[in-house]
Amino acid sequence: AQAILVKANRSGALLPSSRLLHCPPSSVATMDSYSARSNTIFCSFISVLGAAAALNHLTTWLPQFQATPQAAVALDKIHDLTINTHRGMDQCTFSFDLSYELSSEFNWNMNQLFLYVVASYNDTSNKVNEVTVWDTIITNREEASYGGKKLMVEYPLRDEKTELRGRDIRLHVRYRTMPIVGMMYTKEVAVHDFKAGEAYFRDKSKEDAKEGKAQRRQ
Repeated sequence: AQAILVKANRSGALLPSSRLLHCPPSSVATMDSYSARSNTIFCSFISVLGAAAALNHLTTWLPQFQATPQAAVALDKIHDLTINTHRGMDQCTFSFDLSYELSSEFNWNMNQLFLYVVASYNDTSNKVNEVTVWDTIITNREEASYGGKKLMVEYPLRDEKTELRGRDIRLHVRYRTMPIVGMMYTKEVAVHDFKAGEAYFRDKSKEDAKEGKAQRRQ
């Protein structure tokens, strides 16, 4: 296709230009190529997906959807406070009672919750001492309601400076939100204080149980 360019002189008459504008057929075909169409579809898809993700996150902040988590934790029994000779550390194992109600955290944007119990204590060679002793992953509303007694720690409480005896220890129940879209937050819902023993000891009931098993085997 060819088009003749025209220009006006001072009197207003239109004069044909000596130059011709060439518009190759290939340039028109390039505008409607498969790659150009695919790029348009992809950009439209990303724009819609981003807008939907933003709305999915923002709607969870409406007042009627605010979470009201509840939890309680209490020490059941300290089973032993010994020296871990392999690691050269103080080591304490204990059991605790735990209950929580976190179902209000679940909505269309919540993927899962990571719940964990932390034991913390101060006034040692380390400025901050925090040890995770128990954890679980909550994936739905049914798992978000729980009450358990005499739960044993999954990870023993250890102190590398052997300064655990006589310390005031605080248990913290915390959980981390893991939404499908948006920021992750850490929340603390319960605490409980107790004191570690002043001297090393072992749970005698455990030793008696082991001795009883050994005698039955003999």
